[in-house]
Amino acid sequence: MKLKSNGIQITGYGDYYPEKILTDEEIRARLKYPDMHPAEKAVIGDIGVTKRHRANEKETSVYMASKACEMAMKNAGVSPESIDLYLFCNWTERYYLPDLAPQASMLNGTKNALAFDLGTACTGFVHGVQTASCYLQTGKWKKALVVGAERFSERTKKGGYGEFTAGDAAAAVVMEYTGTTETGVIDTCLFDVGSLVDVITCNAPAGLIRSYPDLVTNAADYSLKAIDLLMERNGLKESDITWVVPHPGTDIVVKDILKRTKIPKEKYLMNYPKMGNVSAASIPTVLAEYYNNGTIKKGDTILAPAVGGGFYWGGILYIA
Repeated sequence: MKLKSNGIQITGYGDYYPEKILTDEEIRARLKYPDMHPAEKAVIGDIGVTKRHRANEKETSVYMASKACEMAMKNAGVSPESIDLYLFCNWTERYYLPDLAPQASMLNGTKNALAFDLGTACTGFVHGVQTASCYLQTGKWKKALVVGAERFSERTKKGGYGEFTAGDAAAAVVMEYTGTTETGVIDTCLFDVGSLVDVITCNAPAGLIRSYPDLVTNAADYSLKAIDLLMERNGLKESDITWVVPHPGTDIVVKDILKRTKIPKEKYLMNYPKMGNVSAASIPTVLAEYYNNGTIKKGDTILAPAVGGGFYWGGILYIA
């Protein structure tokens, strides 16, 4: 089927991974309990992560975001001065004030950009692409940076099994309005489900994430629902999709999605085993890795679903 985009292209990809790789052995050495609690097992499953990156004191979300954006701009062949919108997707290091986006934008030298933060947890990147699309379609903004940067390790209990699944990373894309409809953003969607606000919580003063067993089924259900919605309203069949890039959540969520998906498993691209859950950075780290290594090619149709605490669900459909 011949799809037409909204004229907005993703023209550059960048990522940043902290220097330190935390091994399973290091985490096991400080576990408070040798066996996983049944409640944790219900959410985490078999872990499914063999290594994960851990940010040091210097590698704040702002720092990682600036590095990913620097790479994305170089990848796209655009200057910092040409960027006029800078969207920073993060929840793990948010403060009351100031926002993180202006700080990261200053490091990147994107002095002409309007910079602001977006939340919506693990759907942050979807939110960012959707928001940037809305701005760019007005014609007043021409180029945008959308970056997901998270230190998820800061929101997990030290000495608990959640440490195995949480990673730190950043990834960014450059989005430009070109008017070309052969490639680019086809559709985005983002919804909230207020009745599910309690399946994932991260409350003061501890600021540590807590997930409940209901999360697993709902995360898989709504990820699949996002895929179905974007395909149905754009008249697509499974064969029309080149790659699916889902936000993984946890290993048990991934397995549930792959068990029930109508799209062949071979079309799913993920880096969860070597990255863990990096929240708003999950989808863009995969896009950056697989585009820059040649797996994702120009003309490929990408579908990226996500769910996030809040509770949010949605996705992105675009032609690379």
